[in-house]
Amino acid sequence: MKKPTLSKRVDAFPPYLFKDLDKKKQEEIKKGRDVISLAVGDPDLPTPKPAASFAAREVLKPANHRYPYGRGSAELRRAIAGWHKKRHGITLDPETEVAALIGSKEGLAHLPFALTDRGDIVLIPDPCYPVYKTGAVLSGAKIKRLRLREENSYLPDFDSVPKKLLDETKLLFLNYPNNPTGAVAGLNFYAGAVAAAKKHGFWLAQDAAYSEIFFGRPGPSIMQAPGAKDVAVEFYSVSKTYCMTGWRLAWIIGNSRAVGALSRLKDNMDSGQFNAIQETAAFCLKEHDKLAPPIRNTFRSRAELFTRALKKAGWRVFAPGATFFVWARPPVEQRSLDCACRLLSQASVLSAPGSGFGPSGEGYVRFSLTAPEKKLTEAAERISRITW
Repeated sequence: MKKPTLSKRVDAFPPYLFKDLDKKKQEEIKKGRDVISLAVGDPDLPTPKPAASFAAREVLKPANHRYPYGRGSAELRRAIAGWHKKRHGITLDPETEVAALIGSKEGLAHLPFALTDRGDIVLIPDPCYPVYKTGAVLSGAKIKRLRLREENSYLPDFDSVPKKLLDETKLLFLNYPNNPTGAVAGLNFYAGAVAAAKKHGFWLAQDAAYSEIFFGRPGPSIMQAPGAKDVAVEFYSVSKTYCMTGWRLAWIIGNSRAVGALSRLKDNMDSGQFNAIQETAAFCLKEHDKLAPPIRNTFRSRAELFTRALKKAGWRVFAPGATFFVWARPPVEQRSLDCACRLLSQASVLSAPGSGFGPSGEGYVRFSLTAPEKKLTEAAERISRITW
């Protein structure tokens, strides 16, 4: 019997980092251990009640049970454009510069299929959210890494990148506020990135999924940089902003050609997100000033508490300016995976090894602040008792 084979593309991927971490957690729980999981960026806070109540009413409407419009409902796209006008002062055409996604992860993974051809170079930050690599590899593009250094506040230095590489690049991913480091970017940085993209002729894809979990001043949109619409798109999501990770709704804004290309691709691959969820997302955007601040304040308080406790325990912490992640080095030099395993075996605290986000993450560990303060305090106390 001749057995059918699987696609070689599948072999290009190791097990998904967060799926593997959940497996380790379940194994420890089966042993009867009380594991505090700070590995996955999945908020423990419930979706705000006004949003859930609104959705319950929308689910009962027969009109919402039919196929959705792939690019997103007109109501949602108008709400997105209105929110960006109020939040960032930018004007977007809801018809051509806005499109809904089934979560930003889906959009980020599909983007290289719309913007690159086989053999094109996709530049991804290192360390970074693993999905930037996913779409590029599946589309047949070549991956090149752009190292982010702590001494440069995890912002890429375009002057240090070989001109030849920038000339050959077709697509560059950015991510601020940054996962896994918690770093933030200002408008001057975005202006420099846009200038580099226009000079060398590549696309910019800025992932702003954590834009509303900020701890100081609200961060800018890359679309505020002069000329950004010529070369850039930006991704936003309800997942972290309103604690709606399971609802799977996000959007892309920016260059009309790129937004249109991704939408055309998606028209042939999916049928869009459930209408009731789209309407709920529009509701959340209109009620943003009521729904978002309590969530943001909770994560700010948790970040301050956990950062302070880790430093007291001898860890070197990169102070997050946003997100709900803490990026840190243990008291002694140690490989990321070894450190994460030690935290699990000796403290029953599950974390994400920094190396899982790229070679430049080696030596670091990422903690997700997705547990109540009482649990975070307990986790920090357990970690402080480890003898390094």
